Amino acid sequence: MNLSDIAIVASIIAGLTSVPFVASTISTDYNPIGTTVLNMSSVDDIPGELSRSLTSDKFEQTYNTPFGKFTIIVEPHRIYQELIRPDRRVTVEQTPEKTEWKLSTQEYILVVSKTGKKIVDRFTSPDGYLEKTKEMGNISESTRGDVEDEYTDAKEMLQEELGRMEKIKQEYMEIPGTGKAVRIAINEILPNPVGNDTTEFIELYNYGSSDVDVTGWSIGDGSTSYTLSGALVSKNFLVLWRNETGIALNNNGDDIKLYDGNNNLVDEFSYSSSTEGKSWARVPDGTGSFEERNPTPGSAN
Repeated sequence: MNLSDIAIVASIIAGLTSVPFVASTISTDYNPIGTTVLNMSSVDDIPGELSRSLTSDKFEQTYNTPFGKFTIIVEPHRIYQELIRPDRRVTVEQTPEKTEWKLSTQEYILVVSKTGKKIVDRFTSPDGYLEKTKEMGNISESTRGDVEDEYTDAKEMLQEELGRMEKIKQEYMEIPGTGKAVRIAINEILPNPVGNDTTEFIELYNYGSSDVDVTGWSIGDGSTSYTLSGALVSKNFLVLWRNETGIALNNNGDDIKLYDGNNNLVDEFSYSSSTEGKSWARVPDGTGSFEERNPTPGSAN
């Protein structure tokens, strides 16, 4: 982003006199918190598909990332964020008067809105409806149907997705002149090989511009975890075989997560089925969506 761009964005944010940050996280007591609004960089080092629009009264940018498709829009009286994943959509919209967080899945919708000191949760699903209001320390609640467990699950999912939004802003929306973000993705997995199960593998890919020391990083499927060591060179692949890691991928579905040395989630992939002899692979490498393809361990998908 050049200096004229920064000046325009600064003037937009200046109009948001009551909105000092994008509130992207909801704490357990319903009080929203947030971090910086625009760690925006030049587009040269943004991976994957990118669209960008900047006028005198609007900034809009979209990133395709391993965590989903992320869009941010900044206007004189509104900041809007959206994260779209295959089975869910999360939005955060903030104006000087109101902040609203929304989670939509095929099973339910959760909307959390904050106006002044009043915070309202509205949850709907085929099983019923729940509305919870907190204002000045007082809480009122109305419920129809048995939805408490679903509501709790939705709040937890919303919190996780907002965490992914923060991760995207930290990793993909860099401030010019700062260090390069770590960009390592779960790039390909083979859960159901033909013949010998030892040919199962998980492949990592460094799609960033810098080598990364992954010593102390870990990857696992919830039942087995493997600790990495050494460096993963920029634009290189790392293939982790089953007989090396001990991670046995389930044919009928599994959840693989990659953590850095500080136990921060770096990437994850979940699947519910597999085809014998076919791998789940990102297309394009590093940033694309997963497709079933012929396995290509150690090389481009």
